[in-house]
Amino acid sequence: MIVCVCNNVNVDKVKASIDAGADSLEAIRECTGAAASCGKCQFKVNRVLQQHAPQLSEQDNFLVAQTVNGTR
Repeated sequence: MIVCVCNNVNVDKVKASIDAGADSLEAIRECTGAAASCGKCQFKVNRVLQQHAPQLSEQDNFLVAQTVNGTR
């Protein structure tokens, strides 16, 4: 799904930038170019960030728990 029409940025590119450490609209903009032109997609980009970032936090917590418990 295209998130930013102006710069042809799809949701997978936004998620990849979040996976790479982008944690704000500004960081995603720098990585992907999304929301760098007209700005109409800022809401969509922020929604992807809010939906995808918590998943990363849960995954990171799971990996930390495995390491602490010696199961990893």
